Formats: sequence, structure tokens, C-alpha cells
Amino acid sequence: MTLRGTLERRELEGGTWILVTPTGAWVLLGQVPAGLEGKPVEVDGDEDEGFGLFMQGRQLQVRAVRPQ
Repeated sequence: MTLRGTLERRELEGGTWILVTPTGAWVLLGQVPAGLEGKPVEVDGDEDEGFGLFMQGRQLQVRAVRPQ
């Protein structure tokens, strides 16, 4: 799946990346390139239905992140 939105860094439990989209927030699992906080991006990944600690939105296992 491919999602578009803005990246946010939240300092919960050691920090996590959140993708804020028009339809809701996604917790990003995996590698996110540095320097993209606050910027619009496109993220390819797979929805992860496992248990999440952050309770900030649905989870996405990241394959790729591209600036828009």
C-alpha cells in the first residue's frame, strides 16, 4: 500500500515516526530517512495488525519513504 502525508516525530517510549494523512495517523515501523520531519512524503509499506505500544494510529511496516 502507498500512503501520502506529513511525517511527525513523537517522543513516546523512546520515539516513533507518525505519518499524518487526511484519513488518519499511522505509526511507521522500520527505517525512516533522516531530514524528513514535517515534510510531505509518500510511504510504501504493509499494514501491521500486531500489538502496538504507541496507540497513535494504525501501524505500517515501511518498505520505502520518498519526499514529495
